[in-house]
Amino acid sequence: MIRSIFRLPRYYLLRIQRLKGDPVYLAKGFAFGVFMGVLPLVPIQTILIIPLSITLRVSTLAAIIAGTIISNPLTFMPQYYITWKLGNMVLPGRISWDHLENVLLTVEQEGLLDGLATFSHIGVKTLTVLLTGGFLIGIPAGIISYFFALKFFRTLRAHRLRRQKLNNK
Repeated sequence: MIRSIFRLPRYYLLRIQRLKGDPVYLAKGFAFGVFMGVLPLVPIQTILIIPLSITLRVSTLAAIIAGTIISNPLTFMPQYYITWKLGNMVLPGRISWDHLENVLLTVEQEGLLDGLATFSHIGVKTLTVLLTGGFLIGIPAGIISYFFALKFFRTLRAHRLRRQKLNNK
């Protein structure tokens, strides 16, 4: 179990390295995935990433991988806490952490459909606080990740071109 946790970063790095395409296209997809991964929409993130990435003409695979890296079972409780804390600072007195934690634990223990039903009952106030915090974190995180991803994909492309030239000689 612990060994597999330490293997996850390498697995995701390999998945990212194997993506093919224009570096700008891939970097936009990665940044969009980071943005969506930060938004507190755990039950439906991937469902939203696919049509939105197609609509925005960014790499769907890069977006899904980035969204999964950012929002996964290991990170989603701290992530929700941070988005709640920030959202509650901007919109004070809206919801308590105890209420939100109970909802998240219920969603975590249920399947996708039951989780969606539970999540849909959290209310507009709670969702407003969480989305506010998510946007405040997601926009800068997406912008920053775009530039890092762009550098990464450009370097990767240059490395592939160098290797291809060496193989053709």
